[in-house]
Amino acid sequence: MRWRHPVFAGLISALTALAAATEDAGITVRDAWVRETPPGMAMTAGYMVLQNKTSRPQVLVAARSSGFETVTIHRTVAKEGMTGMEHSPQIELLPNASLPFAPGGYHLMLMNPKRTLRAGDRVEITLEFRGGLVLPVAYEVRK
Repeated sequence: MRWRHPVFAGLISALTALAAATEDAGITVRDAWVRETPPGMAMTAGYMVLQNKTSRPQVLVAARSSGFETVTIHRTVAKEGMTGMEHSPQIELLPNASLPFAPGGYHLMLMNPKRTLRAGDRVEITLEFRGGLVLPVAYEVRK
């Protein structure tokens, strides 16, 4: 049973390195949540507040989740009296600033959930930033 110790040590080292890389990058996520889906609903949205605690811009370039067929970055826009959504291929987080993803603004468009989401569930969505930072975030499902 000695082989377990190196495996656990390696896993702990990898998780510690990930946490350190995220902290070094200075990006935090708070209040991450996803709308509850009624059975058969093909889409929902994810919200959060991204915070860049560094003196340099950070660029969110993608998001993914094994719980959904696709995850894309969108924002709600009003043009000529009509409201709609527009795909955002990337979002720049200004230095020492926060950017809310909220209803009526930026959000993650979550398509074709693999299961029905109920209030209280959790889903993991991974945020990907320019430069290679990958940030897994647990989102709470809310009504």
